[in-house]
Amino acid sequence: MIDLTADTVTEETLLKGCQAHRADGTIIIGTMLSGCPAEFIVEEEVFDSSGQDIQDETGSVVKGRIKYQRV
Repeated sequence: MIDLTADTVTEETLLKGCQAHRADGTIIIGTMLSGCPAEFIVEEEVFDSSGQDIQDETGSVVKGRIKYQRV
């Protein structure tokens, strides 16, 4: 037997799908990040090697897209 009484894990602080025990010994399944989208895209400016904005032929700042995807 081990003493769990000082443990502070909760469903919300445990990664989704992982299993652990609360301080009282109850088995819990994690829900952390369960509400996050499967993917999202962030647009940001693109810079050249000297840190300057890159502009298109009309003078507009070029933006890049970064796609984050949960796997």
